[in-house]
Amino acid sequence: MDRRVMGFAGLGASAGSLIVILYLTLVSHQPVLWFSVVLLGLLMIVYESLGERMTGDSRSTYGIIILFAAIASLNTASAMIVALFGAGHLGLLREREEASSLLLNAGLYGIYTWGAAALYHALGGGARSFTLSSAARSLGPLAVAALAFWALNSLAVGGILTWSKKTEPKQFFTSDALRLLPNQLIYAFVGLGLGVIYAQSAFHLDPTGQVISSAAESIRGLFSVLSFSALVGVAWYFSGKNIELLEAYDRSIEALMTYMEKREPYLEGHAVRVSDYSARVARQMRLPLYEVDRLRHAALLHDLGRPAVPLDVLLEPGPLSDDEFEKVKVHPLEGAARLEEVEYLGDMAEAVRHHHEYYDGGGYIDHLSGDTIPLSARIIAVADAYDAMTHARPWRQAKGHERAVQELTVNSGRQFDPEVVEHFIACFGTGEAEGQGAEPDTVQPQAEVASVRAEKRPAKHRTSRRERLLQERREARERLEREAILTLGEEPPEMPAEGIAPEGETDAQAHPPAGGPRDDGGGGHE
Repeated sequence: MDRRVMGFAGLGASAGSLIVILYLTLVSHQPVLWFSVVLLGLLMIVYESLGERMTGDSRSTYGIIILFAAIASLNTASAMIVALFGAGHLGLLREREEASSLLLNAGLYGIYTWGAAALYHALGGGARSFTLSSAARSLGPLAVAALAFWALNSLAVGGILTWSKKTEPKQFFTSDALRLLPNQLIYAFVGLGLGVIYAQSAFHLDPTGQVISSAAESIRGLFSVLSFSALVGVAWYFSGKNIELLEAYDRSIEALMTYMEKREPYLEGHAVRVSDYSARVARQMRLPLYEVDRLRHAALLHDLGRPAVPLDVLLEPGPLSDDEFEKVKVHPLEGAARLEEVEYLGDMAEAVRHHHEYYDGGGYIDHLSGDTIPLSARIIAVADAYDAMTHARPWRQAKGHERAVQELTVNSGRQFDPEVVEHFIACFGTGEAEGQGAEPDTVQPQAEVASVRAEKRPAKHRTSRRERLLQERREARERLEREAILTLGEEPPEMPAEGIAPEGETDAQAHPPAGGPRDDGGGGHE
């Protein structure tokens, strides 16, 4: 977003929040519970700092928990002032965010809280004094307030992304905003519990029925909340460890496949590219996030069984005999069998086993056809074929992007699922897939509130010094291997001129005759 526009937007949002607060305190005569506001405001800063940087510059924080605790335990004016603290976090001085960004974040937090608190109290949600029945009656109003908070958040973030990143609003709401709704609801109910804990400790009824509080009671409420916050801190710590574990899991699979690809040098980077293509097509098809991740891992491992094929067959520069082709056909079965032996990898075995099935039933291993082929296998088949066609092999030169897309289209409905081909072309049809240029630059929203921090603050990667050293060692080892080859006088084999497939058959077609041309789209080596 333009710096000047952000400045005006920040001033407008902050001014709007302050006007509402002044109206509530001066006209509606809502008292500001300053001691509680300061205590919860400081907790707000801490909770905002317990965030995790996620893929795509998105950021998940726990600040919404304190916001709903303030809504439940304080009045609207006080809760809005707590929300203004949400612009801060413990890394603020180190990261030196611009004032316009802070003003925008604070103002938007205040507006969201105003809308949510107004609905919560209008529908009869409890505040400052709770019994079991009043807490139970507050669940419905809280759910409505959380939906209002999510709606305001989504509208603001959608507007910012549409203005600054030219993101399609419909795409943002369907792929990102709706996915974040469950988090918002869960955090809101946790916030209600925290608010009840604080209110029960910090406030009491006097003989006239007025809700009052003392400094000592507020401090007692703070300690009650801190006990609860300790649990949140533990959850945050282990969520971070879980993210590290998942990232290490991804790197381990990539390292395994990269090492295996050294057996066939022409495959270098093949597994990673196929995984990337498959995941992006799956996102284009609006598959759930969990399925996208599992598909990405299955695509990384789709050639796990290739070591079962004799190397002389894989490197054969001429047409394969029937016996040789039968040996090649073993590799998806072998790869699936290895995955089935490991419990947490077992659900990927189906995609690996069937990624050489053809849509018309002419593939292998089980000669499945149409929708009986798992969707994950159909997606991998298209990604695998595209990458095979656009990279050189010992038996032919690489084809260009346009030629590869043309052959995917020609074989749509025969070798490939037409719907998957359509989505693949939607992702990569206007530019070469390897260049990553076809995918629009998008920024995902914060899990709780609209924030421009993700645009201003660089992503916090978990790359450790040890990982950087390992990467440097890998690069050095590969450089030494290349120098050794040159020293020995070995030259890379010359690529034969690209042949012309017989009439009615393309390199990506499903039914190569015995001893016929190699099937680059998945039937032969790939």
